[in-house]
Amino acid sequence: MNAGAELDGRVCLVTGGARGIGSAIAEALAIAGARVAIVDLAHSGEEVADRIARSGGEAIFVCADVSSVEGAELAVEETLRAFGRLDSLVNNAGILRLADSFEDTPDDQVDDMLRVNFLSVFRTSRAALPALESSGRGSIVNIASMVGHRIGMPSHAVYGASKAAVVGLSMTMAIELAPRSVRVNCVAPGVVATDLYVEQFLKSNPREALDAGSERTLAAIPIGSYASPQQIADVVGFLVGGRSDYVTGQTILVDGGYTGI
Repeated sequence: MNAGAELDGRVCLVTGGARGIGSAIAEALAIAGARVAIVDLAHSGEEVADRIARSGGEAIFVCADVSSVEGAELAVEETLRAFGRLDSLVNNAGILRLADSFEDTPDDQVDDMLRVNFLSVFRTSRAALPALESSGRGSIVNIASMVGHRIGMPSHAVYGASKAAVVGLSMTMAIELAPRSVRVNCVAPGVVATDLYVEQFLKSNPREALDAGSERTLAAIPIGSYASPQQIADVVGFLVGGRSDYVTGQTILVDGGYTGI
């Protein structure tokens, strides 16, 4: 893509890269010159890799469930097979399941959210660590959420807990891995204009309720709009690149000021 771009020569692995925030991250990193491994269970990740290739970048798609030990290891192995190294890992894979309250959350939803939102971060980071350390400039960026980091939100109890666990894990990883030249940071998005929340909300609520809630939420965001996936990707790109080489152990809120009021 761009000659002399900031991430030229780097290899980045993005989990949950087939859609939404993940695909925006993968494409932004590729535009900055990185070679990208897109990992997802959804085969639409192949389309993201194809778009990157048509634009002159390098990308592969790996179909893997990174919430499992085997899937996380496969993702790293295929990245190394394709590109020979790994410099950055973006743990973006995640799911959202809504419930009326924490006590009404079905056990299978609890298990699924903890497995995908938290265990995928733990297992993929562990699998990637030897390669990241070997790169001499390794970085891990974990996608958390403002829910569970700065605020609680009704219907999001377990989702928020799983994302809070990601923040806690990241802080300890940053301390432990700094002597091994691997930085670890979090990005905590606010409300992002993707279909993730909409699809879950409409399963048990009418469209009118969603529209009314959207108006209230927009009124509470000082900037006055939802984040775009690209705006999240821009912050991830900064944390992956060399301009942030003295930044580790941080959680950066990208919420338009929502949690600052």
